[in-house]
Amino acid sequence: MPISFACGCGKQLRAGDALAGKRTKCPVCGTVLTIPQPEPEANFGDELPPGLEPDAPGTTQPEQAEPEGYALGGLSNSTASIEPSSSGGDDYDLRPSVYHAAPMRERSEWDEPPPTRPKRSASSSASHASTSAKSSSLREYAYWLLLLPLIPLCISLVIKDEKQEIGERIEATLDAAAPEEQERARTAVEGDGIKSLDDLLHAMPGDKLIGAHLARSTFMHWVYAAVSIVLFLALIMIFFPVEPAQPVHLLAVGLFTGTIGILFLLAVQFCAQFRGVIRGRFPWFIWVIIAIIWFIGWSYDSAQDPESNFFLSAIGYTFGVGLCEELTKALPLLFYFKRHAQIGWRGACMWGLASGIGFGVSEGIMYSSRYYNGISGIDMYLIRFLSCVALHAIWAGSGALSLVRNQGEYEDIASASDFGLFALRILIVPMVLHGLYDTLLQKDMEVWALLISLLSFGWLAFLIESTRSSNLESKTRRPAYGY
Repeated sequence: MPISFACGCGKQLRAGDALAGKRTKCPVCGTVLTIPQPEPEANFGDELPPGLEPDAPGTTQPEQAEPEGYALGGLSNSTASIEPSSSGGDDYDLRPSVYHAAPMRERSEWDEPPPTRPKRSASSSASHASTSAKSSSLREYAYWLLLLPLIPLCISLVIKDEKQEIGERIEATLDAAAPEEQERARTAVEGDGIKSLDDLLHAMPGDKLIGAHLARSTFMHWVYAAVSIVLFLALIMIFFPVEPAQPVHLLAVGLFTGTIGILFLLAVQFCAQFRGVIRGRFPWFIWVIIAIIWFIGWSYDSAQDPESNFFLSAIGYTFGVGLCEELTKALPLLFYFKRHAQIGWRGACMWGLASGIGFGVSEGIMYSSRYYNGISGIDMYLIRFLSCVALHAIWAGSGALSLVRNQGEYEDIASASDFGLFALRILIVPMVLHGLYDTLLQKDMEVWALLISLLSFGWLAFLIESTRSSNLESKTRRPAYGY
């Protein structure tokens, strides 16, 4: 209980039991006072001693609680908290300290008991923690599911079907058609109305050749593209539980690469076609850019020339197709890191995967409308919207991990030449793998192309595991939007 004592000036003071014997100053007159010892409380048993009945002389009545707003010796609702004085020693100063005690209400027998939370046993808690840790650990290796979309490609490269030539398929299509359709189609083919592949396929019964999965005039390949986006987005969303991905950000990255990135790639290819036309006097850095575009154009020509040997085709596909496409897929992360922002390596890898998915799906839409609709079977659509999308994602994810592992160096780049060398260094492995894959397919070396696709996944797995073991995420900070 608080110790009550008075100063000579008449000020009534209070102090805690622990301060008994200490010295303090009166806040009114400044007199140094010694806080007295608390008076011992009477210890009554079950029965009162004789002569100490209630209301009897000498009976000590318990103090009644002061009503709110009481005043005692000039102190209203306040006690003096005792603090050491600035002079040091055992002197203490009294500081008024206002308190407000909430009125207490006794619990009634009609009150409902407070809700109780069931306690989990130690064994069940340990089991739950073990299950959660095991689930998170398994999710860290969920990227191995990227091998599943490669199955159609493996089947196509290992099991080669004998395919008919276009002329043979046209004759087979006409032979299977009704007589009136045959007459209409043969008249169109033998006349001067056929000027393009589209005209030829539109003249066929059903707007397609025999064995084709879709008609020439269809939008079904857009549906396949949408399904591919949903499947791959759901797939990479389960990767890496430490950094949960935001679907809207991954979708935005994929849309950026599938639209603006593709337009950038087409612009580079268009400029490369006019490499021998440019004349005039330009600064040296303009000529450097022109020389790079000329080299890219030569690379595309070497890659597409069936007469080129393996070495020239590999150089062409690597520095033409490989460099341009991998740089296009790396643009979202290059733009992001240029703002000196940082994300964990898992977030960067998922951004790279999403960028590759966007590029692969967009490429699948273009190839379907140009080369597959009305001609190819369903196997080609499975390869294009599953296997090729997975390969583009794997190559882009590898480039993203190489970038995040060297992000400190990238932030210090100030010149265009340094940027070009840095981009070439972080993209050299995926662009070489990309170029070799395309070259081997062109040279009908399907088994080797399959091995390159598996090696590409192995390179991504190596980067993920080596980055995880180096604990790179402890050196990076996560941005506010959730990575």
